[in-house]
Amino acid sequence: MTHLRYAFVLMFGLLLASVAVSAPAQTPRIGVVDVDRLVSESPQASRARTSMAKQFAKRKNELEAASESLRQDMERLNRDGSVMSEDDRARLQTRIRERQRELQMRQGQYNDDVAEAEQKEFKRMRADIRGVIDAYAREQGFDLMLGDGVLYATEAIDVTDEILDRLKQR
Repeated sequence: MTHLRYAFVLMFGLLLASVAVSAPAQTPRIGVVDVDRLVSESPQASRARTSMAKQFAKRKNELEAASESLRQDMERLNRDGSVMSEDDRARLQTRIRERQRELQMRQGQYNDDVAEAEQKEFKRMRADIRGVIDAYAREQGFDLMLGDGVLYATEAIDVTDEILDRLKQR
């Protein structure tokens, strides 16, 4: 039993000595970035919104004009339908239904095209932002950079403003 106790004390002592000799662990440097804020406030986001508005302005205006024309025909039917001939009222009702279907189809295509373009632009913008964040983290010696999903971070580790400044310089 004495030999066992002696061996245990010797091993414990060696373990303590090895821990004391090893270099102290360096505290990792952690940063937090509010990616949603970067996406909304960066000049790249502003340019993307402007570009999208220009790209789809003509179609949007055409849809709005078609919708207004349809609304006017519907008002005319409600206002004058009782004094119209049966044939005129039936033709107007048919025309309104056809235009409603066409307008719905065109609006659906427009919404799909806008969503697809936004998705592509957002993907491109996120890649650009990610590149700036990666470069900043390497240059500043960060070990870990957190983004989406952070529920709380002190201002001491929030580097969003610095990243936003770099995005503005691009």
